[in-house]
Amino acid sequence: MAAKPATGPTRTGALVRAAAGVSALALTGQLMLVAAIPILTRLYSPEDFGIFTIYLSIVNIVGAIAGLRFSTSLYVVEDRAHALVALKLTLVAVCFTTSVVLTAGYLLSDMVPGRLQHLTYLVPIGMAAVGVADVMNCWCLRFNHMRDFGIGRLILPATMALLQVSFGLAHLGDDAMIRAHILSQAVLIAFLCVRLLKWEDIRRIARASWGSVAATARREYKFPLFELPSALAGFAIINLPAIFIGSLFGTAFAGHFGVAARLVTGPVTLIALPLSSVFVAEASKDFDRQHLLGTACGLLVVAAGLIVLPVLGLGFVSPYVVVPLLGASWIPTGQIMGALALMCAAQALSTPIQEAPTLFRRQELRLLVNLVRAVFVFAPLLIGAHLGFDPLQVIYMMAAGGATGYALGIIVALFLLNGPGGARTSGAPINGPV
Repeated sequence: MAAKPATGPTRTGALVRAAAGVSALALTGQLMLVAAIPILTRLYSPEDFGIFTIYLSIVNIVGAIAGLRFSTSLYVVEDRAHALVALKLTLVAVCFTTSVVLTAGYLLSDMVPGRLQHLTYLVPIGMAAVGVADVMNCWCLRFNHMRDFGIGRLILPATMALLQVSFGLAHLGDDAMIRAHILSQAVLIAFLCVRLLKWEDIRRIARASWGSVAATARREYKFPLFELPSALAGFAIINLPAIFIGSLFGTAFAGHFGVAARLVTGPVTLIALPLSSVFVAEASKDFDRQHLLGTACGLLVVAAGLIVLPVLGLGFVSPYVVVPLLGASWIPTGQIMGALALMCAAQALSTPIQEAPTLFRRQELRLLVNLVRAVFVFAPLLIGAHLGFDPLQVIYMMAAGGATGYALGIIVALFLLNGPGGARTSGAPINGPV
């Protein structure tokens, strides 16, 4: 992948503008989502939030692996022709994995509690939507459509907030929040497809030979082999605690945990994820290690000032402001927010450079880091619950372990960036028409 030289001030200024633009759009969308929470807590019960939290946790996990992680291979493809084949491969993988989950849900439906029965068909729909949205976001980053990516970060939360409030006012049932999530993903996908793909691209995707698709799958085998379990571990760390907490302490407590996580992790989505996207886009333009190391350090400083300090402050004051903000029935939410603040602060620092192992084709190293982090998160959670600790104590133990795991990820990413020079590209020949 050829890189064009650029002067330091020019490149730095462009990077700052890109980061500021994407972060501002994401900030606006997330503020709308957070602003809707006091309304939503009065339209939906903690049990309703608990069901939505369990659904969203499952979808975030299975959606992350819907495309068998071939979507992230777009970061390292050589050109648009290879990218179109990789896109077709990813869409085929999404169809396959969604069918597997739908079949498994149907076969296991008798084992699902009655109030969660509808999740057996809603989860596969949400999974497919998340998988397609993920590959379109990866396309944005690979071909530097940062404005479209940023607008998407605005559209998704804003649409979901609007739909959840509207459905709540219309009393559409306890799965209204879930349907709002699915529809918001559909709106995002429609926007990105219209903005990013031309009719010629769609024809070339349809005409891409199955031989070239199979060749791409063989060439990028490391993504499903290492990136898939790594992503599964990473998203499990973030989402499985809500499922475990719901099974151990009830759906109402899962609802408190879900609202707390949405409020505390908001800054990570607001700024840290867009910063990660800027880092990936910068690597696609210029893979010089020293430049990327300087970029990474700058993004870490930005994350520390804009996310870490506010998150820690929010965790400190949350027990005192939750009642006037959400209502008297949500007191446990404020206590959980205080517990999650430490882990969220560490996650915020780790997120901007989390794709470094993927960019260096060191998926096996990313897998190892995520597995170790998973142990740090789930061991305290399961051991504390087994010993009969108070739910809040268990969450504090889990948060401390998670913070340690995210710190390990930061160390590994900086180690890779500080290594010897070199470049990486992906460019095997494409067989058949594209």
